[in-house]
Amino acid sequence: MKKIIYQMIQAVLAAVILINPCPATAQDDFTVLDTIVVTDSGTKQKLLQTNSAITVLTEKDIKNSGQTRTSELISSIPGVVNQKSGSKTYFSIRGTRGTFTDGAVIYVDGRPINTGMYGYSKIDTIPLDNIEKIEVIKSPPASEYGADSARGAILITTKSGLSADEPFKGYASAETGSWNTHKLTAGIFGGKNDIDYSLNAYGMESDGYRQTDDETRSADAQAGYRFDGGRVNLILGVNDSKVSHAVGLTPADVQKDRRANGYWAVSGGTAYYVLPTRSDQEMVNAGIKLDYEKNEYLLNSALIFTQDNEIATEMKDFNHPAVNTRRDDEQDDRQDTRVDFKITGGRHFDLGKENYKDTLKLGLDYKNQDFDQVRDYPFNTLALSAAMTTNKAMADIKAKKEHMGLNLNNDLTLDRFGLETGIRLNKVDYELKNKVPSSVQADFDGDIDFTLSPSYDILENANLFITYNESGFYMPIGHYKLNMEKNDPAAQAKDLKPEQYQTWELGFKHQVRKALNYSIIGYLTEVEDKVTAAYTGTTFVGYRNAGTATHKGIEVEVDGRPLEFLGYRFGFTTMDAEWNDGSARGYATPEASSMTFLDLSGKKVSSVPEYEYSAGLDIYPFRDKPCGSLTVSLDVHGFGEQYEDNGNSLKVDPTHLMDLKLTWVYGRFEWTLTCANIFDTQWEKYSNSTGLAHSRFTGGMGGIYPQDGRYLGAGVSFRF
Repeated sequence: MKKIIYQMIQAVLAAVILINPCPATAQDDFTVLDTIVVTDSGTKQKLLQTNSAITVLTEKDIKNSGQTRTSELISSIPGVVNQKSGSKTYFSIRGTRGTFTDGAVIYVDGRPINTGMYGYSKIDTIPLDNIEKIEVIKSPPASEYGADSARGAILITTKSGLSADEPFKGYASAETGSWNTHKLTAGIFGGKNDIDYSLNAYGMESDGYRQTDDETRSADAQAGYRFDGGRVNLILGVNDSKVSHAVGLTPADVQKDRRANGYWAVSGGTAYYVLPTRSDQEMVNAGIKLDYEKNEYLLNSALIFTQDNEIATEMKDFNHPAVNTRRDDEQDDRQDTRVDFKITGGRHFDLGKENYKDTLKLGLDYKNQDFDQVRDYPFNTLALSAAMTTNKAMADIKAKKEHMGLNLNNDLTLDRFGLETGIRLNKVDYELKNKVPSSVQADFDGDIDFTLSPSYDILENANLFITYNESGFYMPIGHYKLNMEKNDPAAQAKDLKPEQYQTWELGFKHQVRKALNYSIIGYLTEVEDKVTAAYTGTTFVGYRNAGTATHKGIEVEVDGRPLEFLGYRFGFTTMDAEWNDGSARGYATPEASSMTFLDLSGKKVSSVPEYEYSAGLDIYPFRDKPCGSLTVSLDVHGFGEQYEDNGNSLKVDPTHLMDLKLTWVYGRFEWTLTCANIFDTQWEKYSNSTGLAHSRFTGGMGGIYPQDGRYLGAGVSFRF
């Protein structure tokens, strides 16, 4: 496979060099490296000049994609693995995400969507039609992007009225597709004088590939006021979703019905269907942002309030033939309240020569998360049993997590030479208690993150850089909560520490011409105190710091428009993730009768493919003709072999997928035909870090998770 990939790279480079680029409009001359990216502290740069591995999906990329969900589009980026099991989405950038945690931090117009006990994101409540740009920063400096960005950052910008040239514009779209899927999207935006606004709404219902009965409603609004040198922006977002979390299956279940959301069990000779957990979740964000830059001074600030309410109802015994058994099914009412505040001020200094300048910024950020959970038994009609009473006392918790950071960043330019430096001082505190009563307090004060990145423009429109980042990832509340509940010597909450990341990147970005633009980046990340699941015997008892792992690889991105009717894009990433030292419980062989401590030294990190790739062609048979414009977009993407367990006993085969999208624009109307996974490739993900033989799966949380098959959808939109 690698030989084929290398041959593809050579063929693409040869083609774009030999083909003489044709005349084009100014918009066609725009390439990805022209994109302006904005850091969390407000710094604006062309992607070409950034000293980091950043992938940007523009509005055109999003429009031409054959993907149907935002999570699928982002995970098609090489190096971004969607470790989805069931119906939850979590991204692992370069394979760094750990068990039951969020991966990259995700912000939509500055508002966080990683919420709840484990920080899972609500990414698929953001429709693709509402998105203007997606930025994926694979190793962001914590001094710029804040605490917990060590595993990456994803910034999503929705459509707004900021660049509107009329007081009122709008659009409405509808799509219907496989699995009884129906989507409606609408929005209005505009601007006049110093005021701009936008309002977008989205609704989706789908049975889902695995019968998950998805229902999503979302809306976001912005109102901005521009003044001399700056802008004040009010933002509001509402995301409401209902979904069943499809369970892991056994091989026999997959063979019988790979689309099933649950599985069949037997009790007392009677078969009954085990239903998945149902989740009803609503998240509301509201806030205000200020951006100011005039003369030599700049100021960037934001205050965001987030309220996330979730009711998770366990349904596993609902169909049990013994009616009283269903009384044990739990329902958790979870309330998560979060406040995010940041302020950064700075000054530009003119060093007396052309293209000699320096920018110094000082910032403060604060995040406060209050999490409450109350457990109930909705199907119980009797008094609580002793076991249920104890279980409720452990599950009813109040928790708090506070982040505070002080950061200093400097960006120096001396003609072709640049030097970016940053330092951040962290203070992170946890406080949890339940009704057992048990309690946990953990404080991490004085941890320092920093970045150092020199660069040199060795050619016109070319940037060579080397970057070193050091930062920490602080565990979500859920890790401390579970360790407190289990109270097992193998996984004590008081012993759980943040993961520490040290990352080197060496990169070269070159904007040759419209036909050829590329970036090549090598990376090396060492993760200390990497966290894994802990077991006593075969019983899960929480989480522990297991050891040190090294992640390394090479990332290549190429794009261009060599012909008026043809554009292309290509990305390829190698991911070599290996444990340096550490231990974890697992089965020495898949058929072993019991688990033991495994030496992880030299083992590959599980669920990290050895490579990922994506390649796409955009073909324009005709444009701006009396019959309109037609775009044909073809994308292939896939990943290589990976291990599903810590002991490297079981391998997952490579997967290769293809998507197609046809877009016809005629006047104010746009018709689309989308086909994702054209060949209906059957592929699975596994939750099996202990290395149990598949034949021994019993169904439930672990096991086999079949992924989406072929999706065919047709849509129409109207712009006014």
